[in-house]
Amino acid sequence: MKKILFLFFITFFVSKIKAQESPIDVTLFKSEVLKEKKSNILRTIFKDESNTLYIIRTSENEKYFYIDVFDNDFKQINSFEHKIEKRRKISGGFLNGNTLGFIEYYKNRKEKKIEAYLYTSKKEKLEFSKRKIFEVTTDRYPSFFGSIFSASKMDKDFEGNMSFSKSGKYNVFNIDSSDKKNEHHSIKVFDENFNKLWEKEFELPYKDKRFKLQDVKVSDEGEVSVLGKVYPKKKKKKKKGGNYHYELFKITKNNVVSTKLSVDDHFVATLELDFTPEDKISCIGFYSNKNEYRFKGVCSFIINPEDIKIENSKFSPFTEQFLTDKYGKSKEKELSNIRFKNVSYPEGGGMIITAEEFFITTTYVHNQYGGYTRISYNFDDIITLKLNDEGDLLWARNINKAQTSGYFSNPLMSFGTAQYNNNEYLILNAHKKMGELSGGRIKFRESFLWKATKKNTNLYIVKFDADGNFIYKTLLSNKEEEAPFNCRYIEQVSDNELILYGQRKRKRQFLKITIN
Repeated sequence: MKKILFLFFITFFVSKIKAQESPIDVTLFKSEVLKEKKSNILRTIFKDESNTLYIIRTSENEKYFYIDVFDNDFKQINSFEHKIEKRRKISGGFLNGNTLGFIEYYKNRKEKKIEAYLYTSKKEKLEFSKRKIFEVTTDRYPSFFGSIFSASKMDKDFEGNMSFSKSGKYNVFNIDSSDKKNEHHSIKVFDENFNKLWEKEFELPYKDKRFKLQDVKVSDEGEVSVLGKVYPKKKKKKKKGGNYHYELFKITKNNVVSTKLSVDDHFVATLELDFTPEDKISCIGFYSNKNEYRFKGVCSFIINPEDIKIENSKFSPFTEQFLTDKYGKSKEKELSNIRFKNVSYPEGGGMIITAEEFFITTTYVHNQYGGYTRISYNFDDIITLKLNDEGDLLWARNINKAQTSGYFSNPLMSFGTAQYNNNEYLILNAHKKMGELSGGRIKFRESFLWKATKKNTNLYIVKFDADGNFIYKTLLSNKEEEAPFNCRYIEQVSDNELILYGQRKRKRQFLKITIN
């Protein structure tokens, strides 16, 4: 009898787990496995109107820069290799119409300056010409060269302090100075062909140590927005809420205006700057009523770009559904250390935000030689939420996840996002044994004994509909793949096509996911 009950329990439990997995209509297409001379890192993927793919990579030691051209079936058409000499760094690969390009920075020690060179070619030939687009002196901007791959911008498309407008019509370089008095920046705006339109030496009315830069972006009108967090001059008696404010600056060729974003009696660790389809400026973040590192809800500032006055500011607590997703019946805890992953805009209006609980831990490991410090990168729960055009929270969901690695660029960690037909999609690698939690919740689990490896993980897709309901599906078993696919740097190359890059040692492969 006990055996029968035990078998019944196992059968019931497995059926419950499988019941969570639902059909998501996708088609998978894998390229042939290619072999490389050296290990390399994917930077980005572009696709043009003729379905030609342009794969941009660097070698693992950052001594070579590669561009490979493939047709839509991943048959190689052309390739380009550029050796990166000493005191040089590559950043900012782009495809603009018929032109491929990238930017190389050179640290000219003899003349004590940093020079930025633009390389461009017709996409059919891959024969690049070179021209200098600007230079800065190292005494005025000593940290610029080192900031090209700044650790503070890990996993973000902000290499070299450069940002493109959404249409690609404009791009801006933000170069922070070492001014010991006030926060000082050099803002340089270029058109789509990298012809300089204007530049401005931009000095803020705050000491450098009092201003923490959040982001710099250029709109499709060529106007630059600078968002920062401003701390008070002197330490004051602790007040209820954040002892700081945010400030948004609008910079044009002939003018600078600003507006303060007050956090009132809340704590807001960071804000994410973006431009909405309605040409509004949005600043979105997570807030807490207790302290600066444990969040209670989402805050939003919707700003008119003409006079940069705040049209709406909202502080919306997380929904009961979200708290149930995350904690079940126990709702005393709060989120901590949230990092934005993506902001998308459905056709029906509003915005969908995806974020991740990310934090770094250090432990001291003792050994026979004394010991060493071990750094762990933790990629935990996935947060997905939707706001309306006024910034009100419509729904919020939490996917339970726990992943830890000894290096940040581990291809199995974190997740990628895509959007199609008003649905949000998440792509992630996680342990092949799903965990079931109370209330019908699921967990992409990892534990001390069950670390995520290429042999025990699957590639999953999660689909959110317009109301926040989600389902998931297993796409591949990584154990069976010659080159497990990196989900974090997924590229959405068309409305319903996603491309992932897989690599194991010197083998590489591409996976195309078509959402039907």
